[in-house]
Amino acid sequence: MLNNKRNKLILENAWNLVDELDGGELDDEFELDDILTDISFKLIDYRIENNLTQKQLASKLSVSQAMVSKLESGEYNPTVELLFKISKKLEWKFEIILEKPGKMQIWNEFSFANLNEDMISFEGKMGEIA
Repeated sequence: MLNNKRNKLILENAWNLVDELDGGELDDEFELDDILTDISFKLIDYRIENNLTQKQLASKLSVSQAMVSKLESGEYNPTVELLFKISKKLEWKFEIILEKPGKMQIWNEFSFANLNEDMISFEGKMGEIA
C-alpha cells in the first residue's frame, strides 16, 4: 500500500520530480528545442506553401540542401546572422525579443475545487446570451 501511495505521488508530480533531479537545466534544453522546432516548422510551411523541394529552397537561400534538411529537422542551431539572411530572402520580418519573463498564472487562477460551480455559472451565462 505504501508503494502505491509513493508511486501515485511520483506520477502526479512527474515534472516536479524532473525539475528536482536536474536542477532546472532541462527547462533550458526544452526551451531551445522549442525555438529550433519553431524555425523548422516555419521553413517546412514555407516550402510546402510555395511547392518547393529542399533543393529549390536551398538555392533560394544560397545554402546547401543538407543545411535546409538540418534546419527542417531541428538538429542545427543556426546563427542569428543565418536567420537574418534567411528572413531577408524569404521576405519575413525578423525580430528577436529579449525580456524578463512574466509569470504564468493560468493554473494558479483556476480552481479545480470550484470547477462544477464555475461550469454551472458559465452555462447559465451562455443561456442568458442565447
